[in-house]
Amino acid sequence: MQTLGWSALFLVSAAVVVRSGLSLSKAGDLLAETTGLGRLWVGTIFLAVATSLPELVTNLAAVRLDAPALAGGNILGANMLNIVVLAALVSLFPALAVRRATCDQALLVVTALALTGVVTVLVALEGPVDLGPVSLGAVLILGGYILGMVAVYRARGVEVRPEPGSEGGATDAPPPSAKRGWLMFGLAAAGVLVAAPLLAASADRLADIFGISGSFMGVLAVAIVTTMPEMSVTWGALRLGSEVMALGNVYGSCAFNVLVLGLADLIYPRPIFALLDRSHLVAGLGALLLMGLGLLCVTLRARNRLAASRLVALAIIGGWIGAMLVVFSLARGGPS
Repeated sequence: MQTLGWSALFLVSAAVVVRSGLSLSKAGDLLAETTGLGRLWVGTIFLAVATSLPELVTNLAAVRLDAPALAGGNILGANMLNIVVLAALVSLFPALAVRRATCDQALLVVTALALTGVVTVLVALEGPVDLGPVSLGAVLILGGYILGMVAVYRARGVEVRPEPGSEGGATDAPPPSAKRGWLMFGLAAAGVLVAAPLLAASADRLADIFGISGSFMGVLAVAIVTTMPEMSVTWGALRLGSEVMALGNVYGSCAFNVLVLGLADLIYPRPIFALLDRSHLVAGLGALLLMGLGLLCVTLRARNRLAASRLVALAIIGGWIGAMLVVFSLARGGPS
């Protein structure tokens, strides 16, 4: 009976997260159109932050519970899974791809890769690296994220909006309102904020019931759960034809996820990166590899090399499965 109750909570909260994610995509598209901020910037900041609320909540909870391994595993596992989702959805929408690489897109990908690389190096060092009373890792992550987002904002391009009636639609429809977009965004983000903690809590409880290893749970089970908003938003953005916003959401979420880990390191009484083990190092290296392959997949699709992009997508999925097997093997040999 207990299992049935937790399963019901998981399914209901998952449905709310998915529905809220689709609404976030529509709200983001409307905001990009009415505010002039651009779809990449909206996806990178607004959607990425909103969909990464589960990671933020989960990591703060992990810090309070003195479970740094769960926090690190969740972030690195989520970054890997974000790229798997992007590759799979790009393959499912063959008519869509980023038409041409722009400076802001390149800066976003570089920022996400660099931040994930910082975490991976810190884990590989296997010891605290402090800058006085503050962790050097946290300083690098916070500074790198701010600099990267400022660079993306300054490099953002001007998007060409279709003129009213240019596509044969009705010309008497009222123009979209930014106020309506913000209202939609706020309501959808609230749905994620309410449902995501319930989703994570129910997944955590079900993992305990079914005996999933604690070390493995952060990289796989919790990562899958906390990445569900990114999945639904990316799916919704591609359905709307806004592949640039989807790219911004995925790589923006990867960057923000690392920022969350940096914040957790600041408030945790011990150096969090020094407490992560070899399974987290594998997850970090896997995330770097998959993020690079994800960019290659999108680039190939932009050049209409559909077969090659699908092969890369399969390589991404295979690489993720391989990384999970290695993490699981290492987790079995270490503490749960």
